[in-house]
Amino acid sequence: MKKQFFSYRWLGAIVLLGSLLTACEPDESSVTGVVTFEDVALDSTGYWNGSDTSGVHSTFEAWWGGTVNEYTGYFVSGILHCHNVFDDYGYGSTSWKGMACSNHTDKDSIGYGNQYSVYASSGANGSAKFAVLNGDSARCTFNYPVRVNSMMINNATYAYLTMKFGTDGAGFARKFVAGDYFRVTIAGIGANGIKTGSVDAYLADFRDGKSYICNAWTSIPLSELGTIKSLVFTFASTDSSANGINTPAYVCIDNLHYTLE
Repeated sequence: MKKQFFSYRWLGAIVLLGSLLTACEPDESSVTGVVTFEDVALDSTGYWNGSDTSGVHSTFEAWWGGTVNEYTGYFVSGILHCHNVFDDYGYGSTSWKGMACSNHTDKDSIGYGNQYSVYASSGANGSAKFAVLNGDSARCTFNYPVRVNSMMINNATYAYLTMKFGTDGAGFARKFVAGDYFRVTIAGIGANGIKTGSVDAYLADFRDGKSYICNAWTSIPLSELGTIKSLVFTFASTDSSANGINTPAYVCIDNLHYTLE
């Protein structure tokens, strides 16, 4: 009987030790990270916009009858895939939409030619690089389900100078006046493809006596979106027409703080 007693005692000790070791294991749900875009390779132009034609190639017929070469791809920063579409119309005419990566900080040059600059002296917190989003439904996808705790945003110089002075370089957009606003809506999409929620961030707000145009990196809380796999960005502006918004639909983002779920 005494031998059996010691056997049970050692069994209890082993169970206790196992539970202690389990308690000391790291909790994967508490693993955090930051997408900074500093790991994205840029060439001498200082930006990536899909013009390297690394995306999946397809063609379609343009309204004037020509053939457009389209490349659907992405760039990667950390665990984030940033989706992009690059169109080549021929004769040196191109366009892009979705997400690009840049290090441009020109706060003075007006118009489309300065579309890759943020209205700041650097990326967020003094960094070199950041992402530029252009056009509705720009999106990015995480490798794993995450909770995005916050993200830094700022106006692109192209949009900022347009709203501030009415100088878009083409005469399509106007200076903002009382009652105007420019907004980006950030929607979370779960792994099942269902929208989890959305957050509105105002890049300019001239309602109710305000005259605000975002001119510095600003933190936007996003934890209320819950567990997501993707973020989708859409724009709204009071300077709009039947063809859509006239305000350049651009925003710069940086430093996406996330927690693995």
